[in-house]
Amino acid sequence: MPKSQGGVFLPSYDVDATGAWTMTSPVFTTPTDISPTVTGDAGSGLVFAKTVLFTEDATSLTHTGTVVVPAGATLLDIIVVPQVLWTATTSAAFTCGDANSATGWFTSTNLKATDLILGERLQASQAVATDGSYGGTKEGAYVTTAGRFGQQSTNMIGGYCPTAYSVIGVVTVVGPSTTAGRLRMTVLWTVGQTVAPVLA
Repeated sequence: MPKSQGGVFLPSYDVDATGAWTMTSPVFTTPTDISPTVTGDAGSGLVFAKTVLFTEDATSLTHTGTVVVPAGATLLDIIVVPQVLWTATTSAAFTCGDANSATGWFTSTNLKATDLILGERLQASQAVATDGSYGGTKEGAYVTTAGRFGQQSTNMIGGYCPTAYSVIGVVTVVGPSTTAGRLRMTVLWTVGQTVAPVLA
């Protein structure tokens, strides 16, 4: 084991530590954290993002990606980016919704051409009704009214999620035969730090 000299801890090799440690003003040079758990105040006030990579193969008829937004979070955005166009024999189409509506966020979108080509994207926070800005007329019911974002129900209120909420993206393929297509769906949310209002 490393020894302490003159009150200074001098490790000569990697040390595994368990239990609670208190370090004052530590400096870490190129550290690597593997799946760290952030707790306390630092567990809120952050923006979280998860990405589903839909990858075309020569056999699958449906590709379903589900991202769970935790209870108490506010859904910020859903961004869908074509990385490589799909090349199925007949068709490949993307929809995005939830358990309430399969197309609540985005309706059927052609991944082979026309609807969503390279350099374009779908973006829920910018998909104002049929104006073409990051929606391309593929807006679902959750974003077709100015000012509306998401369900208007007990588990989703304008993006706020009182209970856990799932964003579900699905690619439906007719005539799978190739492996070219790639599509990315990124879901962003935050759990804000609680600030109490001042009452008077």
